[in-house]
Amino acid sequence: MNSFFTSYNTKGNSTFEEQTPFGLGQSQYIQYLSQKQPKKERREIHSLIAIGDPIVDITSEIDTEIIKKYNMKWGDTVFLDENNDNGVYGELERMPEVRYIPGGAVENSLRVLAWCLNMDPNNKGKFKITMMGCAGDDVYKQKVLNALKELNVNALFEILPGEKTSRCGVGIYRKERFLITQLRASKKLSEEFIQKNINEILSNEAIIIEGYMLPNKLDMCKKLTECFNRENKIVIFTLSAMFIVQFHSEKIIEIANKSDIIVGNIKEAEILSGLKNGEPRNIFENIFRKLEPRDRLLVATGGDQGVYCAKYDYKRNQLDFIFQYFANKISNEEIVDLNGAGDSFLGGFLSEYLKGSSINECCRIGIEASSVILRNVGCTFPKNLKFE
Repeated sequence: MNSFFTSYNTKGNSTFEEQTPFGLGQSQYIQYLSQKQPKKERREIHSLIAIGDPIVDITSEIDTEIIKKYNMKWGDTVFLDENNDNGVYGELERMPEVRYIPGGAVENSLRVLAWCLNMDPNNKGKFKITMMGCAGDDVYKQKVLNALKELNVNALFEILPGEKTSRCGVGIYRKERFLITQLRASKKLSEEFIQKNINEILSNEAIIIEGYMLPNKLDMCKKLTECFNRENKIVIFTLSAMFIVQFHSEKIIEIANKSDIIVGNIKEAEILSGLKNGEPRNIFENIFRKLEPRDRLLVATGGDQGVYCAKYDYKRNQLDFIFQYFANKISNEEIVDLNGAGDSFLGGFLSEYLKGSSINECCRIGIEASSVILRNVGCTFPKNLKFE
C-alpha cells in the first residue's frame, strides 16, 4: 500500500481494520453498498492548480459577550461587504492570543495536500502544487504567501495595489465558533490575469474549482474547466457550502457537468440531489441523473458517518459502485476546532489521488489528515508530528 501514514491488514472483501496513528486506537472499515468495488486508480498526476480566495483567518478565543455584541450565533458564517467593517476584526486582533492562520477553503486544502506529500520522503520534488487567486498589497497578503511558501505551494497571485486582502474573523468559545468573512481583493481576479498566465495554468494536469468562486466568477470558472476538458485533464469541483448549493444551483450544475471529481459533505449533496433526508444511495443516484453522462466520482463526507464515494454507469443506468468508509471515532475531548476539517479531508484525499492510489486509500488518508486538523486551532498541524 502506497501510504506513509500506517499499514493495514485486509479482512475480507467488504471491511478492513488498521492500526491508526494519533493514538485513536479505533478501527476503520469500508461497507460496500453495491456489488461492484472501485478499480484502483493508476494514473499519477504530478501537477495541480487551484483557483480560490486567498484569505487570512484572524482567530481568537472570545467570551460570550462578544457574540452577543455582534448578534452572532455559534456555527454561523456571515459575509460582510468589503467596505463594511463592523469592528469585529479589531476586537479579535486586540485579543492577547490572537493568531493569524491562512484560511479559505482551497488554501486550506492545498496546504494539507502539500503537507501530506512533503512528509513522504519518496515524494520530494515529485509534485507541483499551485494556488491561483487575487490579493491586495498588504500585510495579510504576505502572511498568505509565507504560509504557502513554507509548504512548497506555489502562488500565482494577481496583486492589486491599493486593495486589501480578504479576511475572516474566527471567534472561538470552547468548541464553538463563528466566522465573519470579508471578501475584498479575492473577488477581483481578472480575466486579463488569467489570459496572461493561461499557458502556465494549462501546464498543470488537474485543476480545483471551488464553489465559493461561482457567485462572482462563473464565466471564468467555465472557461477554465472547458480548457481542461479539451485537453483531457482532471477537473475537481468542491461544493464549498450549503448556501452555495442552495442559492446557486444552476451555476453548480454547470461546473459539475464539466467535472471529473465532485467533493462536498452529505448535506450539500442532499441539497444538490433534491432529496431531503434521503438514503445516501438515492442521493447519489439523483445527482448523477441530474448531470450530463460522464465518467466522474462523487465524494461526500458525513462527519461521524465517515465518507461516501460513488461512481455511475450511464450505459447501464445504475450506480457502478458506492461505498461508505467509516471514520475513526474522535471523542469530544480531543476535538479542539472544527474549522477546516472538510478542507483538510480533501487535501489528504488528493495526496493519495495524485499518486494513483486506490479510492479507498484516498478516503483513509483524507480522514487521517482531517483528524489531525480537528485537534488544532484552525487549519494547522504540528510540525513535529511523526508517522509510521
